[in-house]
Amino acid sequence: MSFLSDIFKKKPQQPEPPRTREEMEDDLSIRELSTTSIQTANGTLQQTFQRSRAPLDEEKKLLKDTFDLIASVPQGKKLLEEVAKSGYEFYFEAFHGRNDGCAFVDQKKIMLCPCQHTSVAALAATAFHEMTHAVQNERTKGMLGLSSAQYNLADQFKFHRAAEAAAWTEEAKFAYQIKDQHPEVENHVSAFPMYRAFAEEMEKSGDMTKAGEAAFKTWYGYKHYQSVYEDNHVSNFSYFMDQAYASRKEDSLSASLSSEEVLNKVFISEDIKQNIQPEFLTSKEAFSVSENAIERLNKATMLYFNGRKDPSLQNMYSYETGQKHSGQEQPKEAVAASARPKESMMNALTQIDKAAKTKKAIAVKAKKRSAQH
Repeated sequence: MSFLSDIFKKKPQQPEPPRTREEMEDDLSIRELSTTSIQTANGTLQQTFQRSRAPLDEEKKLLKDTFDLIASVPQGKKLLEEVAKSGYEFYFEAFHGRNDGCAFVDQKKIMLCPCQHTSVAALAATAFHEMTHAVQNERTKGMLGLSSAQYNLADQFKFHRAAEAAAWTEEAKFAYQIKDQHPEVENHVSAFPMYRAFAEEMEKSGDMTKAGEAAFKTWYGYKHYQSVYEDNHVSNFSYFMDQAYASRKEDSLSASLSSEEVLNKVFISEDIKQNIQPEFLTSKEAFSVSENAIERLNKATMLYFNGRKDPSLQNMYSYETGQKHSGQEQPKEAVAASARPKESMMNALTQIDKAAKTKKAIAVKAKKRSAQH
């Protein structure tokens, strides 16, 4: 059990987006929560929230300073208003964890870990990232959460990857915008290649569209994230399918999402997505998945959907081979034959000749025995 600080948005009778800093603060309050984790074979998938306490003055001040810094850029103020209007709640994780922050979109909660940051500016950058996920979720009918199960698995991969890459691009843009006033933010974000790609392009050309493209595509090439997020996504997709099966949702895995629609939904800044072409999302660079992930998802879909695999996975590439997944399983005999070492032509002819001689010798012996009788 750990203690959490939670910021709850009060529900006004006639909700309106806050227009001023003061209205934003009046619209939010803080509470402290504890949390319990739900463990499955694939790890922790979600958390439940229990017990509340009054916030400390230090917590109130930290939250206010974080929000004020975000609101110092126009896009940040707009983002705060949109998140508050949607009813999202914030909380602080009181102890060290693995993540800088996390958005529990089905529960409309955003978690921030102050202990993972060395400055308010760094915490604000993380908050900007997680609030981007909140807006993405609202724009896509909850697709970041349990509603994902209605979409085919390939499009789920496409959307979730683009959502994370876009959130990182938005965070990089925000951090770059405040770095002169708050240079300490770079101590946190410069460790990540997405920010370095964004900043390097801005220093080189000053073109925000090129910088956005650089950061977005760099996310897909970050090897550490490839493995971490693939495992996370496969676990979550399996969990979503399990929930869909339990509720007997017949439309599971049936819907599709175009690359154009994905790009329109995942960015909150128009100026940093313009150089990204929809075709990139289904390129080998962005649309590859491991053989292990395919195997896990095939097992999940066959279990939950009456022995049916999701054919959309055939459109994705394999990290191991660079080719598209065929979706076809070889017969056991063919697999066994392909595993045997290939014989040379001369060796094969020798074996045939040997077999013929053996057969002839057996026939001669049989003829002699017959003559003796």
